[in-house]
Parts: sequence; structure tokens; C-alpha cells
Amino acid sequence: RRLLQATEWMVQSGWIQETKIIRQRFRACQNILTNCERAHFSFAKYLQSLLEARLLRLSGMGTNQHSETYDDKTRLLDIGHDTLCQNYMLEAMSEFGKALELSQKHIYQALPRLLSMWFDLTGVCVGRMEKDNSLQSSLQDSQEKANNLISHLIDKVQPCSFYTALPQLIAHICHQHEDTSTIVTSILKRVLEKYPRQAMWALAWLRHSACAVRSSMGDEIFKSTAKKFQRQENMDVHDLLMDSRSLFKYLIDLAKYKPVKDKTNSFSVKLWRGSSPLHAFVPPIKAALSVSHASIEANDRSKDIFPKQVPRMRAFHKDIQLMSSKARPKRITVFAVQPEYADTPAASYELSNQDVGEIHFLLKQEAKGDLRKDARVQDLNNVINRILAGAQSGAHVACQRRLHLRTFSVVCLSEDCGILEWVPNTDSFRNIVTKSYNPQAPRHSRRRRGTNLADFGYLRDAYEKAQQFYFKRGNLKKAALMFEKLCLQKYPPLLYWWFVHNFPNPHAWFEARARFTLSASVWSAVGHIIGLGDRHSENILIDTANGECVHVDFDCIFNKGLNLPRPEVIPFRLTVNMIGKTKLEND
Repeated sequence: RRLLQATEWMVQSGWIQETKIIRQRFRACQNILTNCERAHFSFAKYLQSLLEARLLRLSGMGTNQHSETYDDKTRLLDIGHDTLCQNYMLEAMSEFGKALELSQKHIYQALPRLLSMWFDLTGVCVGRMEKDNSLQSSLQDSQEKANNLISHLIDKVQPCSFYTALPQLIAHICHQHEDTSTIVTSILKRVLEKYPRQAMWALAWLRHSACAVRSSMGDEIFKSTAKKFQRQENMDVHDLLMDSRSLFKYLIDLAKYKPVKDKTNSFSVKLWRGSSPLHAFVPPIKAALSVSHASIEANDRSKDIFPKQVPRMRAFHKDIQLMSSKARPKRITVFAVQPEYADTPAASYELSNQDVGEIHFLLKQEAKGDLRKDARVQDLNNVINRILAGAQSGAHVACQRRLHLRTFSVVCLSEDCGILEWVPNTDSFRNIVTKSYNPQAPRHSRRRRGTNLADFGYLRDAYEKAQQFYFKRGNLKKAALMFEKLCLQKYPPLLYWWFVHNFPNPHAWFEARARFTLSASVWSAVGHIIGLGDRHSENILIDTANGECVHVDFDCIFNKGLNLPRPEVIPFRLTVNMIGKTKLEND
């Protein structure tokens, strides 16, 4: 282990060129520590660094020959033309695979890298290569080896490992390489067979995709898996998979439904009925669909990787609430029961004594967006949370400050429709400020209550007046003073008074303010990295129980806000209400 540690330090210090020495040291570690997953994982990372260094040289990065148009297509062409890159990829894939066979400790690092290299290597189109028979033959041979390697791993690696990479696998189900697409389909079938109640939600949008090829492949995955359960005489799961299509269709139609009266706030619908009861479906919430990291790392095949004490859905509420935002999403309510009482018939469509409570969801249709972006941002947030929580030492800054992001489940039912987990105990930033008031202001002063913020017409005109002053005069200092006089002095910050009124206990007040500050700072940093825009006061929520900040609606990412008619040039929202009246602000 000391040899392995020293070798890792050599790699970290920049010994990338000494391939022979490093390779020999890693091989020696693997021969001595025959069951050491870390030896294979570290060697695979080293090989991946050699691959990236090789591609960097081929692209001309850092030289006068480097082109700013270097993109993924050019990268794939470089891989196709360079045999050494293909050998690095095959060897790294093999080492990542061996690491996954031995342990799941680095599952979230090894498997995504393994799949990415596999998809990149088989994604090189042989037909677009130069008419060089040796190059084409070498590339085809490498692609065949990569597919054989993954086919071998399907039975060696547990299905729970592939469950953690479902979004990456589903995204490549229509891969241009036919054999690769077939292998991806077989992996998805295996995961669905092992975890039908959980995996069906991740695969839901395939069945109702706008792409006919994806839709047919999704149907084939569900039907073939259902037939396996039928042959095993497990008709409950068979009926569950067959009924899932009608349930998904019901939710999609509900998301697209537009009431006759535009101003209505609620309406009643006919409830879904199928041959399988509703309680047979696992609710699409984060607690039910997220795997237990400890169970995966334990590498115990007999251990259940999902929480057992998750409430089941008994029945839908017949009344649907329409939200007031522009897209008019629907809030649906499901009555929840404990798993041991799930088999009781849904005799009532109102809250009953056996129910433990209600689960709320948001059904949403993106007219011009794609809800898959929201789902991928949640995946990114989960990765960030693992990074922040990865330090075991209590002296780590992330542990001391309790840095994390509040995440929730986003299940895509099609490209434009989905069901989102309702974040409990939250209210929008706008509503909270509007409801707040300043008790120290004069009784009839406009500064007393936040309801005056409803006069957005005045605020917009005042802001545009200060903005036009800057555009015409170019004097930023005077424009800022005008903004302060017209807007800030008439509408002073009120959020800090909400904390005072909502958390009267001094300890609770301090903890709530600290939690809001920490969560808002992490969201600001992450939003700046991914280019998150459209951060108006209704897309920022606050947990009224503990003050935590939660962001929703991630359609405007990758600096899309810069291309709006009025470009969003600020990296994140940090308004005077978020800062409050502090000495730091006055200074």
C-alpha cells in the first residue's frame, strides 16, 4: 500500500511522461494487492490523464496551430486517427471495469468515466474516416473490443451500479453504433428487471418520447421485461409494468390540460384506474428513488439499496390546483399510507384515518423548454453534495459550514412534460417579502409593509430610468445614486424582519439566518458555474421551517440569459433584501 501511495503521489506531482516506470509500479501493486480496487482505479485515472494529454497535443493546444473551433467532433476524429488514443481508452476501460468488479467504493467516479470513454470510442464513425484501410480496420477492431468489454461487465457488475448511471445510459440508447445501442438496451432491461418499481420512473419518458425510435425502444424494454416476469409467474410486477404506460399517459394529459376558464384556480378530474392498484407504484420522490450509498459501497448483493420505510400512494385527490405562474403548472395531491397498509383498498378519495399524510407533486409542461435539463441539474446538484460531504474530517470547511444544496425529484414523462416533487414548507421569495413588515417604521409609512412591492410598475419604470441614464451619460456612480433614491429608499429591505417574526427564539433566529446565508451562497456559486438565469423572486424559495434557500426551474442554463431581449449580465442574485441592513452593507 505504501508503494501504491507513492505511485499516486508521483502521478499527482506531474510524472505523466514516465509511462514505463509508472506502469510498472501500478502493475506491481496489482500483483501484490490482488483484491485492491484502488490499485485498478488509480491506474485507470492515470491512463485517462495520458489520453487527455495525448489529445491535447493532437489538438495543438498551447501552440500556434491550435484552432478555437476544436469541439467534440474534432476530438472524436482525433481518437479515430490515433491508435495510441484508442489503446489508452481500452486499457483505461478495462482497469475501471476491474475496479468495479472488486468494489463499488468509487462507483460515482469510475462508472461515468468508463461509460464516457466507451461512448466516445464507439461514437467515431468509420465511414467518415479517410480512405485508409489500416486506420478503419484498427478503429473497427478497437470498437469491437470496447463493446465486448462492456458486454463482459454486464454480468460482473451489479445492477445497482448501472442504476446510478441511468441518465447517462438512457441518453445514448439511440447510439449511432448498432452494437453499442444493443448493449445499452440490454443494460437497461437488466436494471428494470432488478428494480422495476424505481427504474420505471427513470425510463418513463422513453415510452412517450417525441422521437419514434426512442418511443419504440422504450416500449420494447418494458414489454420484454414484463414477459420475463410473466414467465416467472410474477404477474403483479408484469401488470405493474404494463399499467405504467397508462399512468404516464394520464399524468402527461393532465400536465397538458388547459381549463376553459383561464382565471380558475382549481378543477376536478377523473381519477386514474388500472389493473394494478396505485399503491403498487413507488411514489416518484427523492427518498424513494435514491439509492443508499452505504449499501452500494458495502458491495452486498443481498442488501436492499432503497429505503424500506417510504410511504406508498393510496389514491389521488380529485381536485387539482392551478398555480399562478405563467406556465400554469398543476399541483396534485396523493394520499400516503405506510407500506404495511398499502394493500388495503382505496375506499376513499379523501384523507382517511389510515393515511399518514399527503404527498404533493407539480405537473408541468414546458412550452418552449425541456424538463430533462431540470433533471440533469438535479443530478449535478447531487454530485456537488457528494463532493461537499466527501471529507470525513470534521475540520473540513464544508463540514464546519454544513454546505449543501436542497434537491428534489424531477421525473420526465416526455421531453416537455414531467412530474416534480413538491418541496414542503417552502414559500417564494416574493411572497415572503410581500407578507413582511417593518414594525419600527411609522404606522402609515410605505416602508412598513412589503405589500407595497406589488407596485411593480413603478419599480420597473424607476429602474429603467436609472438604466437609461447610465446608457446616455455613461456615469455609473450617478446612475447608482439615482437607483438608490428612486427604488431602495422607497422600498427598503424587509426580509430580515421576516426572520425576526418567524423565528422569535434567538437560537432559532441565528440558525435560520445562518442556514439561509450558507444555502444562498452555495446556490450562487453553482448558478454562476452553470450559467443559471431567470432567477426572479418566484424561482427562489425559502423553507419557512428553517430558513434554507431552494432554487427551482432550471430551464435557463448555460448563460442562456445573455441572449434574452434584456440580457441578464449578473452572475447571481444578491439583492438588498438578501443582504439586509448590516454594518457591512453600510460600509
